[in-house]
Amino acid sequence: MNGFLSSAIMPDIIRDLGGQQRAFWVLSLFQIGSILAGTVTGSLKARIGARPLFIAAALSFLAGSFIAGVAGSLEHLLLGRMLQGLGEGMIVSLCYTLISDLYPENAVSSVFALLSGVWAVSAGIGPLAAGALTESWSWRAVFYANLPLSLILLILAITVIPATARQKGTGAQNTDRMSMFPRLGLLAVAVLLVAYVGELRSTLHIFAALVVGLTLLILAVKWDKKSASPFIPRSAFKLTGILGLGMWVTLLLSISSAARVVYGAAMGQVLWGLTVTQAAYTMAIVAFTWTATAWIVARVQTPHTQTNLIRLGTLSITAGILLTVLSLSTLSLWIFMLSSVLSGAGFGMSSQFLKKAIIYAETDDERDRASGFIGPLQSAGTAIGAALAGLLAGLSGFSVPGAKDLITLENAAQTGPVVFLIMAGVSSLAAIMAFKMPKMR
Repeated sequence: MNGFLSSAIMPDIIRDLGGQQRAFWVLSLFQIGSILAGTVTGSLKARIGARPLFIAAALSFLAGSFIAGVAGSLEHLLLGRMLQGLGEGMIVSLCYTLISDLYPENAVSSVFALLSGVWAVSAGIGPLAAGALTESWSWRAVFYANLPLSLILLILAITVIPATARQKGTGAQNTDRMSMFPRLGLLAVAVLLVAYVGELRSTLHIFAALVVGLTLLILAVKWDKKSASPFIPRSAFKLTGILGLGMWVTLLLSISSAARVVYGAAMGQVLWGLTVTQAAYTMAIVAFTWTATAWIVARVQTPHTQTNLIRLGTLSITAGILLTVLSLSTLSLWIFMLSSVLSGAGFGMSSQFLKKAIIYAETDDERDRASGFIGPLQSAGTAIGAALAGLLAGLSGFSVPGAKDLITLENAAQTGPVVFLIMAGVSSLAAIMAFKMPKMR
């Protein structure tokens, strides 16, 4: 809900607090905090247990929501958003790491299907809730609405979450932990550069920021994997094995879906004359279909069938993006809605089994790192995909840097298909990786 609401009230925040030139930071600091906190969560949970981390995360999100709600300046709002991001990133990663601790393996897919319902509920009531809260009081009510939920989460963290840790720190690991801050610093700079692409207007600057950001991101991952106390699994991003290939599939699917996230609402308004609320609900078709499909296949227990559903899901997502290409070429709203159904169904049939495969590919502390890294991996993929989509849109003319509107009707049918066709190519790579994945046992 926090994500849907915060995006919806951004214009009201800027009108009240000013700082149009720094509006980018309101969303980006949250994203950066979420990725950094999520990245370290699996490793920290293995050492100190989930309960203290969950308490810290709930307090961080609670404090961030309060500070953002009472903010009298944009600087205070940015502090609140950063604390919110740190809390949310850790909460999401902790949820993933705890699933294998709290539930038997044959129930994990059903738990992930249940979690997918959160997105459908949020997408369903988010746009209406944002409008109602803002119109009845102010944009501050959106942040205050988080306070009672955060308090409930804090109480549950204290009373329900187990406090067990998996590993004891060794001398070598304790010494190596001194490098955690430089590693996180490099990761933060990399994510910042990629995210900053959204603020750039020059295609050359966009390309440079994206290349440098991705290079630093690769260096950060390589540095971390050589550490005696890494944040991510050592097998991450290998082109063999379930864990390495599964992470590639997750990353590539997140990248390929970002163009729809960035331009989907604008397409609905500009190309088909939808209102803001209508466009938001058109975009929510993916979330609704995702949840419905996830619940339908949740009871599948045969590993062979689960592997096939992962593969079929990637093909469905690719088909959905190709239909988006067709919808732009023909300016057909109905084809666009059908493309959303296929994309949502693809994620619904594959996502829970893909996450389960990643979690159970490793054991003990490596399992914590693997499951905790799923959330940051998806967020990083979305950030990279948004930057890539911006670059492609600028090069093709789909979105003109510095223009009043994000996209124009004149350019959409001619240049828009190019952007989504390239994204379909990215999702095709994910499908190839999925077919290379060994079958789960």
